[in-house]
Amino acid sequence: MLSKLRWQMLVMLTALFVLALLTTSAANATETTKTESFKVKKGGVLEVEIDDAAADILVKTWEKAEVLVKVVGIPLEDLDELKISESANTVRVEYYGYGGWRRSRHARITATVPTEFNLDLSTSGGDIEVTDKIKGKVDAATSGGDVEVGVVEGDIQLRTSGGDVTASDVLGEATLRTSGGDIEVGNVKGVLTASTSGGDISVGSVEKSLKASTAGGDIMIDNVGGDAVVSTAGGDIEVGKVSGSASVKTAGGDIELMGASGEVEAKTAGGDIECHGITGSIDAATAGGDIVAELMPEGRQGSSLETKGGDIELYIPGDAKVTIEARIRIRGRWYDEDEYEITSDFEAELHEKDKKSVRAKYVINGGGPRVTLETVNGNIYIQRMGKSR
Repeated sequence: MLSKLRWQMLVMLTALFVLALLTTSAANATETTKTESFKVKKGGVLEVEIDDAAADILVKTWEKAEVLVKVVGIPLEDLDELKISESANTVRVEYYGYGGWRRSRHARITATVPTEFNLDLSTSGGDIEVTDKIKGKVDAATSGGDVEVGVVEGDIQLRTSGGDVTASDVLGEATLRTSGGDIEVGNVKGVLTASTSGGDISVGSVEKSLKASTAGGDIMIDNVGGDAVVSTAGGDIEVGKVSGSASVKTAGGDIELMGASGEVEAKTAGGDIECHGITGSIDAATAGGDIVAELMPEGRQGSSLETKGGDIELYIPGDAKVTIEARIRIRGRWYDEDEYEITSDFEAELHEKDKKSVRAKYVINGGGPRVTLETVNGNIYIQRMGKSR
């Protein structure tokens, strides 16, 4: 009885497998390939709009004054919904699936365009890739895939609701957004705006200003030629030298900033902060880590370094004109004032301690901008620039 049941199951599975093969073959037989080409001039536009259909978009470049479009994977019965046309140096590819994607495999639109051309690409459900270097504006959006472009001599806007965004060097401005992936871009000549709700951000050098934010990953940025605003709700931040002001915030990681010329704001709810080569002022705060800062005070703007549970190290030039006020708050019965100390290469104008705190004040070279240092149950070190503890 058991062997008979096994035989019946085997027959049933074989029948289902054959039916699947026949169905796939029939579907493939109804799909078609369509190719069209158009003579164009450099500086034209390729527009691709895929609505209610799953389709990848691939763009290549060549030296010909021609656009070649090849479409694969659209069902024969939906072919009337595919429109390929050219007008006023603009080549347009339109496909409105009206649910036709349910009957087809993933469609693919491949376009080869001149090296100097503009791209306006959108798809409801697929990847977008520009493989070769291109000179022009690139605007690419997908609701469900990755977006990747090579070197672009122009401005770019790349958007996806469900994938990664990748770009090589951009010789213009760049706006990169994703709701569910990583962002990676090389060097950017213009302003860069990068945001993701669920991934890491990695950027080369940015010649102008930068805004980068993620709700769930690390951020790594090279040098920035203007102001920088960087934030994450759940990771570490590393930024090179910033030629302007810098705002760097994380709710759950470490911060490292290698330089800035202007006002600096560095805040984390759960990590260490290191800020080197800061010319101007700094406002640094952490709820649970150490702070290391190299500061060359300029102007009248004051600075503040505050941690609720770590040490503070401040390095300043020996010829700096600055007034430093440092305080250690002592919390807990098992602690006493002898466990913590404020040490400095500079002579203190005031230095006192009791069971609740240690306090010191330094008026260096006649005084200047006010720098306040405060920690809870930690030590404070004030060093002359160039020395290490």
